[in-house]
Amino acid sequence: MKSRLFVIISVIFFPITSCIDSKNKKDDSSLGTETFYTVSINQDYKLSIPKFMTGTTGLNEEASLQYQSLLKEAYLLVIDEPKAGFEEVYRDLNQYDDDLSIMQNYRDARIKILSRTTEINRKTKPEFLKINGLDAETMELDANIEGVANEISYFLTFIEGDDRVYMIMAWTLKNKKIEHKKTFKTIAESFELVD
Repeated sequence: MKSRLFVIISVIFFPITSCIDSKNKKDDSSLGTETFYTVSINQDYKLSIPKFMTGTTGLNEEASLQYQSLLKEAYLLVIDEPKAGFEEVYRDLNQYDDDLSIMQNYRDARIKILSRTTEINRKTKPEFLKINGLDAETMELDANIEGVANEISYFLTFIEGDDRVYMIMAWTLKNKKIEHKKTFKTIAESFELVD
């Protein structure tokens, strides 16, 4: 009986709190550091996550980290691989380019994998940066996915660690791109290896 009463109360109050939340909704561009918390993954790396996102497991089976906000249409994952294993496999496939760094090879491989399930309409040139002392590249792309009416905007960051390469992928609907851009940048730039 108690659990039935809880369900009834939840059904009554959830829509009210949802409406209150949407009225008090703040633009992500004004987010401060107090609206993030840090998660550590496998004693390997840590990342700052916005408090509006919750952990999930259904975005990508390869991912070591997965967060989402269905309400805000914001999604985040990190995929990482051992550098040696990645290089060996891509050399065996004759798809490793010796003129590029391992991170750039990883970037190209990941974009090829993404293009199998999306139609990429626009992508920026990779921009080199340092994130907590690590070589990194960032880029954005807009794409269509079969069965999804709206265009999707992806924010990709590739990072070369000591033994691993990482891809931070954040995405949202294209019409929410500006709303989430600063938050996604803050997430990517918070990446840090755990000593």
